[in-house]
Amino acid sequence: MSQTEKKIIVVAGAKGRLGTLLCDALLSRARAAGEPLLVRGLVRKSGAHAATATAVAPGDQQLVIEPVDYETDADLNRVCAGAYAVVSTLQGVEDVLVGVQSRLLRAAVKNGVRRFIPSDFSIDFTTMPRGTNRNFDTRLAFHDAATEIIRQATSPIELTTIFQGAFTELLSSGRILLDFKKRRVAYFGSPSVRMDFTTWADTAEYTAAVALDPNPTPSKLCIAGTRRTPKEVQELATRVTGAEFDLKRVTSVGGLRTLISILRFFKPDKRNPMPMWVGMQYALAMALGTGSPDRLDNGRYPDIRWTGADDVIRRAFEAAQTPAAT
Repeated sequence: MSQTEKKIIVVAGAKGRLGTLLCDALLSRARAAGEPLLVRGLVRKSGAHAATATAVAPGDQQLVIEPVDYETDADLNRVCAGAYAVVSTLQGVEDVLVGVQSRLLRAAVKNGVRRFIPSDFSIDFTTMPRGTNRNFDTRLAFHDAATEIIRQATSPIELTTIFQGAFTELLSSGRILLDFKKRRVAYFGSPSVRMDFTTWADTAEYTAAVALDPNPTPSKLCIAGTRRTPKEVQELATRVTGAEFDLKRVTSVGGLRTLISILRFFKPDKRNPMPMWVGMQYALAMALGTGSPDRLDNGRYPDIRWTGADDVIRRAFEAAQTPAAT
């Protein structure tokens, strides 16, 4: 099959954690379906991965690394030419999430791309009041810009956001809910608020399925590999580790808001995508529970097998019991 007959998917941020998994998932799904595919993985020309650029070679499923200047329209038009879908996994603050993504969307529109998936991967922030989370506000600002870009477009494009909750692997960090050394589940607000978690790999697999989908896709798709309240996380941790975990309320939702305000005032750290107070804003959003939708779209692609939190918690607990090397 000739190069021009291949479906082309563009992945911005192809060497990041989600971008790498997404490129692999796209190629894997195409091989399983026997469909020819070219994945154009974008990396910054000035970045560390620019030297990994590859040329097109024979083969039905290919990943080609393309160094680009995200500030240059000509570069973005070049990589979007002939593409079926463009997926952004870029991370950063306003200059990236609004500026770069808007330029990438304009290039996608100009080149007749069918679908654009922005780097919104999080809880459903469309249900949150503005001002709840700085990063959510930045992503909503992109959606405002995208609405205007699409309104002015001469060809249609589907803008589809995927909300997967928090990444399940965060439960192994010792900073989200679980403290493995103290054997404790610490929460804000209520122990009965539902929270959504999806692994990086499952998120990539679902995103690949959306990018390749020949059918129309909605503006919002919500998924979750597992849904747990803090009380259920405590019960799960106790079951999979064989150790008793306590359940501890750190403070109320109002108390958490106060802590965020104090930290934001004294340590604004505006150029950091995730200063401590923004991380606490994510904890607040999860404690409110409004970002967990009543209906999930997990069943849209029945071949995906969802991963729970059991292994993540078990491995993190075992690692915490291992003495550090000296």
